[in-house]
Amino acid sequence: MKLTVPHMGLLANAYTNVLREHGVNMHPPPKPTIKTLNLGVRYSPEYACLPFKINLGNMIEALEEGVDSILMPGGYGPCRFGYYSVIQENILRRLGYNFSMTRTDNPDSLADMIKTIRSISNIKSKKDGYLVFYLILMRMAAFDKIESLYFRIKPREINRGETDRAYTECVKIIEESKGYLKLLKAFNQANSIMKDVKIDRKCRPLKIGILGEIFVIIEPFANMDVERKLARMGVEVVRGVWLSDWLNDRFRFKPFKPHQNRLSCKWAYPYLKYPSGGESIETVGKTLKFYKEKIDGVIHIMPFTCMPELVASTILQRISNDLNYPILSLTFDEHVSEANLQTRLEAFVDLLERKKKKKEIVYAWLSGN
Repeated sequence: MKLTVPHMGLLANAYTNVLREHGVNMHPPPKPTIKTLNLGVRYSPEYACLPFKINLGNMIEALEEGVDSILMPGGYGPCRFGYYSVIQENILRRLGYNFSMTRTDNPDSLADMIKTIRSISNIKSKKDGYLVFYLILMRMAAFDKIESLYFRIKPREINRGETDRAYTECVKIIEESKGYLKLLKAFNQANSIMKDVKIDRKCRPLKIGILGEIFVIIEPFANMDVERKLARMGVEVVRGVWLSDWLNDRFRFKPFKPHQNRLSCKWAYPYLKYPSGGESIETVGKTLKFYKEKIDGVIHIMPFTCMPELVASTILQRISNDLNYPILSLTFDEHVSEANLQTRLEAFVDLLERKKKKKEIVYAWLSGN
C-alpha cells in the first residue's frame, strides 16, 4: 500500500516520518502548484471551493506518481468539507483511477483517529496508537510555534533573508527528530536558532491579524503566500488560526492551553451569539480580541463560496463600522491575480501606516512633546 494525504501547510512534515517508522509507505503529494490547481479546477464541480479543488489536484498528482491509497478526513462538519472525500472518490473513479480511499468517519473523535492510524500501519495496541497520534500532534505544535516566531522576527531582522534561512533549518531539524525526547531536544534547538537571528529591537512594525478559513490560511499556495508577502513589507503577522490549536480543541494534547473555540464564542458576543460553522466564530471573536489588543488591522481570508466565512464577513463589516477598525476581506479562487492581491495589500498597509502615524502625532501633541 502506497498512501498519500492531500497537502496542507506543514501537516505532511508532522506525520510522514512518524508513520513511516510504523510501516506505512507514506508518499506525500508534491507541494501544490498551478498545475495542481488546474487539475483540480478541470475535474471539480463548479460550486466547489478552492480547498476542494487543490485537494483533488493533489490526489490526481499523487495517483499519477503511483500512489494506490488515499487518506482523507470525512464525517460531518465543520462545513461542506465533511463530504469532500465521498465526492472526490467518485470523481477519481470516473477518471479511471484504481485506488482505495480511507476516511475518518468522525475526525473530531480521538477513538476514530486511533482506529484509522491502526488500520493503515503495523501498530497493534491501542496504547501505541495513542502514543503515535499524540507525537504527531506535538510535532505539529512545534512547527506552529516556530512559524509564529518567524512572523515575529522577520519584520525586525537586520540581515535580509536570515530569518528565512533559520526557519528552513528549524523545520528540517524538527522533521528529522524521532520520539518525544528527541522532539523536545529538536524544538529547543530550533527555538535557539530562531532567537539567534539578529533583530532591530527598537523596530515597532505594524501588526496585522490574519483570520478566516483554516485551509486557506495554513496552505500558503491557497492564499498566494499572503503572510510572507506582508512580512517582507515589514509587517508583523499575528495569525489567529493555527492547526495545532484546532487539533488541541478536539484532542486536548495541550491540556493547559485554553479552548480557542469556546473563548471565541465569549469574545464574539454580542455580534455573533452562536457558531455558524467552519471558523466563523473564531473570525468574529478574534477580530474583537485583536481590536482590544490594539492590533493595527485585520485581514480576513476565505475561499470563494465559503458559507461560514460569508456569515463572518457580513458581521466584520458591522464591527469595522462600529469600531472604526480597518478590516480587509480577501476571497480566493482560481481567478485571483497575484498583481491585484499585491496592490490591495500595499494599499491596506499604507492606510494602516497613515492611521498609526496620525495617532502618534495626536499623542505627541497631547503629551506636549
